[in-house]
Amino acid sequence: MERELSCRHCQTQNRLEVEEALRNPAKARCGRCKGALFLGADDVYTGLDPRAYEHPLDRQALDALRRVPGTGTFLRFLLKHGLDRTYRLLMKQNFLEVRPDRVQSIHRLVAETSKALDLGSEPETYIVQHPLPNAWTTGVERYQLCLTTGLIELLDEAELRAVIAHEVGHMQAGHVLYKTAAAILYYVIGTLLSRTTSLAGPILMGMYFAFRKWERCSELTADRAELLVTHDYHTCLKTHLKLASGSPKTIPALDIEHLLAQAKEVQELSDQSWLDQIIIDWQQAGMTHPFLVWRAKHIDAWAHSGEAWEILAGNYLHRTGPKTTVVEQDIPEEKQGKFKKLFDDFKKIFE
Repeated sequence: MERELSCRHCQTQNRLEVEEALRNPAKARCGRCKGALFLGADDVYTGLDPRAYEHPLDRQALDALRRVPGTGTFLRFLLKHGLDRTYRLLMKQNFLEVRPDRVQSIHRLVAETSKALDLGSEPETYIVQHPLPNAWTTGVERYQLCLTTGLIELLDEAELRAVIAHEVGHMQAGHVLYKTAAAILYYVIGTLLSRTTSLAGPILMGMYFAFRKWERCSELTADRAELLVTHDYHTCLKTHLKLASGSPKTIPALDIEHLLAQAKEVQELSDQSWLDQIIIDWQQAGMTHPFLVWRAKHIDAWAHSGEAWEILAGNYLHRTGPKTTVVEQDIPEEKQGKFKKLFDDFKKIFE
């Protein structure tokens, strides 16, 4: 299969064989000026608007969340003066912070990835002693990125870059605030459900599953950020495959073609049986991340899409204003007393 792509240097239309271009994007050259058709590993997506690579399902769910009153004011205040401070102090005391003179190999990957996606600043990065391979991001005033030792041991450099790009994608897309809000909401819902037998129960459970669905959708957007940084969707798929099934004994046998074939099998089962589709939906309902085969299906489809190719070629939606910070607008001094009262009222839920 072939696809046309305009040269970003001379605007000449080029026809590329899709699979060959995906395997070796650095070798894709314009037939006229011989310039590289895709951005290189050292290039920056200057002014990149995260909406350029936002997954449609994530966009729909996040737009709905942003319309909820309080997300831009009280929620930020609550996180800034509550969980944000708690998390930062916990990490500062208990985990090793990565800096230019501390664990330079990890710091370099974080710095390069933040620069590539034009994040504006580097997140504080910490190494967490834990055997489970995992990474997560917190922060309101400033982002904090955590990488477990199990993750660092399991992945090679290219795969670790992909995971870091995934987390930076969450930061750039504005997910961190809402993911933290979701964590608070789950705790609140659990507390309230234990105290009520009224009709509020189904409503609270509906909110719970709605936030869970958005979290799964947000992961599909962050997976796309991996592709933009690594320029190699095979690395993205291999990373997810390792996180799901990797061990020193199985890694040599892991094959992304087997993963894609398995994803196709699951899709066929879903298409052929309404009962299987119901079971699949039920199994994912309480998950924060989509299952492996669905992530593979979505990133494979996007890697082959014209939308992804245009961004990789430097043709993407740019921000119209200055870079946004984590706290888009601080709360005026005269209103902080009001929010402190709301904060105190919020805490009474748990008393």
